[in-house]
Amino acid sequence: MHDSSELHAAARAAVNVGRYLEGAALARRGLDRWPDPLTRVRLLGTLAYAEAELGNFDLAESLGDEALALPRLDAESRGTAHGQRALVRLLRGRRADALADFSAAIRLLSANHEDLGRNLLNRGLLYLEAGQAAKALADFEHAVAESETAGLRDQAAKAWHNAGYAAFLLGDYVRALRDMDAVADYFAGQSPAARAVGLQDRAEVLASAGLSDDAIADLRRAVALFRAARAKRAETASLVVLARMLLTENPREGLRIARRASARFAAMGANADRLRADAVAALCAHAADMRRVPDAMALGDQLRHRGLNDEAGQVMLAHCTRLLAQGRLDEAREVRLPRFLRANPNAWVAAVRAERLAALGHRSRALASVRTSLDALHTAQARIGSLELQTSMSGDLRRLGMLGLRLALERRDPALVLEWSERARAASSRVIPVGPPEDPEQAADLAELRTLVAFQTDPVRRQELRRRIRERTWRTGGSHATQPVSSLPEVQAALMRRNATLLALLAIDDAAVALVVSQESASLHELGPLHQVAPLLDGLVADLDVAAADLPAATTATLRASLHDRLARLDALLLAPVAHLLSGGVVLTPSGLFGHIPWPLLPSLAGVGVTVARSATAWVSAPDVGPPTRTLLVAGPRLGRGEEEIDACAAPWQEVTLLAGPAASVANTLAAFPKADLVHVAAHGHHHPQNPLFSSADLADGPVFGYEVQALGTVPDIVIFSACDLGRRTSSDDPLGLATALLHSGVRTVLASPAAIADAAAARLMPGLHARLATGRPVADALAASVAEFGPGAPPLVCFGAGW
Repeated sequence: MHDSSELHAAARAAVNVGRYLEGAALARRGLDRWPDPLTRVRLLGTLAYAEAELGNFDLAESLGDEALALPRLDAESRGTAHGQRALVRLLRGRRADALADFSAAIRLLSANHEDLGRNLLNRGLLYLEAGQAAKALADFEHAVAESETAGLRDQAAKAWHNAGYAAFLLGDYVRALRDMDAVADYFAGQSPAARAVGLQDRAEVLASAGLSDDAIADLRRAVALFRAARAKRAETASLVVLARMLLTENPREGLRIARRASARFAAMGANADRLRADAVAALCAHAADMRRVPDAMALGDQLRHRGLNDEAGQVMLAHCTRLLAQGRLDEAREVRLPRFLRANPNAWVAAVRAERLAALGHRSRALASVRTSLDALHTAQARIGSLELQTSMSGDLRRLGMLGLRLALERRDPALVLEWSERARAASSRVIPVGPPEDPEQAADLAELRTLVAFQTDPVRRQELRRRIRERTWRTGGSHATQPVSSLPEVQAALMRRNATLLALLAIDDAAVALVVSQESASLHELGPLHQVAPLLDGLVADLDVAAADLPAATTATLRASLHDRLARLDALLLAPVAHLLSGGVVLTPSGLFGHIPWPLLPSLAGVGVTVARSATAWVSAPDVGPPTRTLLVAGPRLGRGEEEIDACAAPWQEVTLLAGPAASVANTLAAFPKADLVHVAAHGHHHPQNPLFSSADLADGPVFGYEVQALGTVPDIVIFSACDLGRRTSSDDPLGLATALLHSGVRTVLASPAAIADAAAARLMPGLHARLATGRPVADALAASVAEFGPGAPPLVCFGAGW
């Protein structure tokens, strides 16, 4: 290879896929061939970029100056030189100079699709660094068009990926994941460094959306890929991002990583990047509650001087939070807080601003601020179609919601506490759902996963399929619509119509508080400290599971006595103090801490129709429907009395479909689901704790997954799972489980158990339940009567949703 143009093409190709040492060597060989002025400019620019990525910033910038100093350059050559020097200046942190160079290049290169696209791409990166995401998105979209016109697939893919990152900064997680995933396979085939860039940016989206475990795993892979490519600067930058993600999971590890990155950047002379690492180290030190933390005010000034306003704002937020926790209100008052941050702009900023207002005595202003910010975040949440992603985002809402709830409780106003009880829990229940689109690839992956799970083969492939199934749903857009929080009069009107009482059990700091709303009044009651409740909740599900096992009679009696004592003590703490206020049916909206309690088995609720709603708003908005008439009964395999159970349950129904044996296949069951008003599945159930939408019930040809039931366009009013664990949920104030998914998809009422169910007990209880349902009794009432009739040892079934 003797031609300098060919050497430049080879050098640029190597640099574009992260092979910087190889690219630099090829560029030097090209310069030794005495190229023409334009080719010389391009070779100098490629060499400068490679040296910058290798951490040699002084050399890189001098090469850019050399290119612009060449005599008799035409417009295209000068534009090329400006663009190349701008990129080096951007990497070094000289943003104002870089912006001027990029803009000059774009003006000079208007007729060159290839170079114009490249400089639009690079200026977009600068806008991203400056937090100007809307301008960045416009540049990236323009760069995609110019690059595709020039036939440059690699450049177009980079612009497309970065458009996704800009969309993320603008709060559009669905578009961000769509754009990034659209080109992920392309980058995966290019080089380790190219794949790493995609993983790092995508990890930031996932972390901001609350999927911390997925984000950290992706970022650790990115660090390893950068290291393999010997991309020292990129590897160090990715370590800073990793440290930031560890802020809540493991801040001490994050602190160690950030300090190491800072030292590396200092050795490179990359002072702006060093300051970024120092900012993350300061955040981790605050999160780890270290006694000695960096001087936040001095660090903030340095960051702002470098134009790193976002990082300065984060340091000020952490500093103010620390001052407030220490009661240093005068100092906290003087801290300069940001108006927004680039990613997820409202949650953290709004929380600290409101906490400062409240601490300084401006509680009404704090509450108004939190209300406005929460509404904006709920609107952003409604842009997402994936229930998993909606619930994972609720972590950002929780701090705001709990602050609002604390302020409301201070006022002792039941109407205000009801509002904030709603805002602090089950945020996704306010999102008006949309049905997922038909997706043959998703259906095929679920079918393959079913076979592998049924035969317990190929765990690596199972993990890959689960990853693909989850990620595909993340790219689904939402309805962009939310349900307004129901007011106290609206709740009371619904309670009167359905003859019920609302009991909201709240966990706030170490206190358990009950809000009781009757048809005519509302009141607040202190229940006591949570540390008395927590030991009773620990091991509750395990006790329920053991009590359902087939054990000798003497052992069973002992276990049931222990379980009865545990439930009685929970009842005494949570329900007995307010039991006299409960009349008619009971609508429970418990905090996530109480999510695994089998409420119908508690003494104060014996014989009482009780339903657990995701929120009072969701319960009020559930439409009234008539009693079920079309019934589907399904018996899965390997269940001792499953067919006997559904045969007995079918007796009181006129229009009934039974599926058992080979007929109880996944396809037959899913096909019959939309045609029924009531569906009863008697099968072995499996709760998937890492992602409850993979929870399943065993049918003739394998498990039917929550994803498949959730995807049905038409759903029954009532679903009954005579199966273990399918009422189990993640413990949070926006819990996710199979019951949640069904309620979100439009099912009004779900009957399921948070623990194991004995086959014999289910077969004994369910026929009486169906006999009552067939007469038109509400599900919650029918369950209460059936449990009372059963007596001691009744299965721990819970009614979720409307209940009536």
